[in-house]
Amino acid sequence: MASLNGFGRNFGGIGRALSERNYRIYWYGHLFSSNGVWIYLLSSQWLMFHLIQSPAWLGAVGFAYMSPVLFLGPLAGAISDRYGHRRTGMIALSLGIVTSFMTAIAIVTGILTPVLLIVFTLVQGVFFSFDFPARQALILQLIERKNLSAAIGMNTTTFHTAGFTGPIIGSVILSFGNLTFGEPLGAALSYMTSAMAFCCMVLGVARAQIINPLPVIKSIKPLVPAVLSDLRAGIHYIMECSDLKMIMLLSIFVAFCLRSYQNLMAGFAEQVFQLDEHGLGNLMAASGIGALSAALILAVRGKVEGLTRIFVYGAMLTALALLVFVSNTQILLALVTMALVGGFIVATSLGGQTLIQNIVEDEFRARVVSVHLAIIVGGSAFGTLGIGWLAEFVGFQTALGVMAILALVVFTFQGRKLLSRSIDIEAVHPAKKD
Repeated sequence: MASLNGFGRNFGGIGRALSERNYRIYWYGHLFSSNGVWIYLLSSQWLMFHLIQSPAWLGAVGFAYMSPVLFLGPLAGAISDRYGHRRTGMIALSLGIVTSFMTAIAIVTGILTPVLLIVFTLVQGVFFSFDFPARQALILQLIERKNLSAAIGMNTTTFHTAGFTGPIIGSVILSFGNLTFGEPLGAALSYMTSAMAFCCMVLGVARAQIINPLPVIKSIKPLVPAVLSDLRAGIHYIMECSDLKMIMLLSIFVAFCLRSYQNLMAGFAEQVFQLDEHGLGNLMAASGIGALSAALILAVRGKVEGLTRIFVYGAMLTALALLVFVSNTQILLALVTMALVGGFIVATSLGGQTLIQNIVEDEFRARVVSVHLAIIVGGSAFGTLGIGWLAEFVGFQTALGVMAILALVVFTFQGRKLLSRSIDIEAVHPAKKD
């Protein structure tokens, strides 16, 4: 125990989070699962572009994975609040594992088509929309509240560390499978690998002990009316809290205009930079390096003060870096700008996510987290679809550049309003209705 306490003192927020045993058990699973997500995403992009070289179809597979979060995420949060965050997360994770194996089987048997890949990806997205908000709400129950910001930072650090390691691992598995068994069987091997990684998360969630349980909503109402009532209450809570509402609205532009680049890398790799699957992995890994650097800095920092500025300025710098990325065709400059984009977008996302967790009341936590997730992931889904469709006519570079300019304009004018409220937003108290 003494050594863990020393670790907590020496490594700031990261040390404080990992010094708590229950969070540490959870984190082990999260480490493997995060790599599994990135392997899954890289494989899906490569496989769709292998099946049909179309920007619109590439955007569609990204939309299929993320759009369920927009429509089901808030409902999933209400269900999770009512029936338990651990139970909801484990069931959703287990079903996602089955879906990954089914996708691999379809590849091996030769029955996979672009439409069937969309279907499998959509189903996987449905399970993700239930899994993620449940596990996010579970974090507070595994640690002391004073370490919440550190634990969220550690979670984000881990995910974006996987954003560096996952694409590298995924590209190696993909190349090995394709060379050994022939295309596209490398993708089947990748899907099976991601499924095994998700198994580790199930084990971590199952073994971690709850030390700070949140109240479970009890009601004699029938299931559907009760859940819908909870959902309406959560949305009403957000709309009545001006700070939450402003962060959510700005997050829409972050998601729609800026985050979509990750789901279009297969098109940039092949059509703009003429790269193979290794090159695709390098582009995604470069973004992961930047993301890892930013996440580590914020995790060690481990405090809420200053996050409003990080959220606003991070979004503006992301837009500027994307404009540089789409204005060039040199691979070295592309890798550098991808690292910058990855770092700035993570700083923006972590800032917004932690601010929301800091100010929301425990009673509404899973619902508010799920609405924010719906905005981030669902908005990115529509952004991916829209940019992919636009790229059919004007090309990837122009389409993404237009979105970056839109985000820069919005944050230049609207970000100032949020900055003026930074002291109240960063105070340690739950959000109050206006």
